[in-house]
Amino acid sequence: MTKPVLLAGLLGGLFGAVFAFALARTFPTTPKAPPPPPPTEARLLADDLVAQLKAGKNEEFLTGVRAAFSDRDDEQFNQVRQNLLKSRNKFAIDYGGSIDFEFVRETSIGPNLVRFAYLEKFPHGCVVWTLVYYNAPDRWQVLAFTQVPLDAAFGMLGQ
Repeated sequence: MTKPVLLAGLLGGLFGAVFAFALARTFPTTPKAPPPPPPTEARLLADDLVAQLKAGKNEEFLTGVRAAFSDRDDEQFNQVRQNLLKSRNKFAIDYGGSIDFEFVRETSIGPNLVRFAYLEKFPHGCVVWTLVYYNAPDRWQVLAFTQVPLDAAFGMLGQ
């Protein structure tokens, strides 16, 4: 009576192994995606500037990007301030109130130059913000920023 039981156990194990092998080959497991790399120091600074825009703190944002306009005196920089406020108001009128900002892309143009793109979402459109950071000897600083409606920004994003 033990031989048939042993034979049944052996055959059951063998058939189970073949069946499990066939299932594993039919439905392979998908490997886990590697975790995203931690944000760079420049990305954290860019996120802080965008958070100021999101909170409606336009003056704090302008203070953060003042280094990008170091060649301009206060009167000329005031024109930049007026243009920013005017465009923010125009986008709010054209597209509705700002809903949120979304990180789009980080493009490294060498070890010392990085460009970040953010999407500002509105109920009836969106605007792409780009911030360019330079790694100066003492700190990361903003070199330039732009704000462009999405239809005009696709050329910028592909670069």
